[in-house]
Amino acid sequence: MSSAMHELSVVSNNISNANSIGFKKSLVSFSNLGDDFTTEAVSRTQVGQGAIINSTRHSDAQGSILNTQSKTDLALIGNGYFTLKNPKDDSVSFTRNGSFDLDEEGFLRSSENYFILGAPAVDGEYVNLDTELDNLSPIQIPLLQDGVSMTDLKIFGDGKIGVEFGTADIFPVATLALGVFSNPVGLTGKGNGRFVQSDKSGILNIGAPTDRGFATLQAGGLERSNVDITDELTNMIKAQQQFNGSARLMQTNSEMVERLTR
Repeated sequence: MSSAMHELSVVSNNISNANSIGFKKSLVSFSNLGDDFTTEAVSRTQVGQGAIINSTRHSDAQGSILNTQSKTDLALIGNGYFTLKNPKDDSVSFTRNGSFDLDEEGFLRSSENYFILGAPAVDGEYVNLDTELDNLSPIQIPLLQDGVSMTDLKIFGDGKIGVEFGTADIFPVATLALGVFSNPVGLTGKGNGRFVQSDKSGILNIGAPTDRGFATLQAGGLERSNVDITDELTNMIKAQQQFNGSARLMQTNSEMVERLTR
């Protein structure tokens, strides 16, 4: 019953976040409790002791892309996470939720007001991303140049960001940084589609979109949740039947004991 309740909680969370941008559904696996099975035991005499929760992990499957036409909405198609920095304590986290916006100073920020990290252009030229996370900087878009306001923002599929100031010339600003983990299902969830590195997430590699092994970037879109409602409802029904069946067994056992002790 405890295992069924845990699965119902996970499935309920998945369903409630079916429309959350960048949400990754959770998966539950179970293991059976044996009765000290030995090599000499006959299979029909092996009596199990129930089920236990083996692990709960998130699925890294790709979600569908929602077109928004907003230039600061970014979606990843493939492997990788956007890198975020908390302005309060400089801690770094990762997300697939690309619902970003510009603040009054031109900084690209997440919905939780976190900075988006990348490699700033140097002397008007894009630079290669450093593999060290500490060398990344918050991306800041220049809103003015020589008194002329920005007229257009360009974010390309390879992560390069540029701006226009009333002409067709594009001025390089920065290259967006992505993080790829050797075991992304080992990341620790922090809510709102954010994850932090853990001992189980493996090695972190920093790169740009379209680099080998990294996702392609799509501006003007957002990645939907990877939750399949039909699958989740099926799992919910299965877990409910498991819980109800176990409850009936307990009730039957209680009635038998009561009759024997009269």
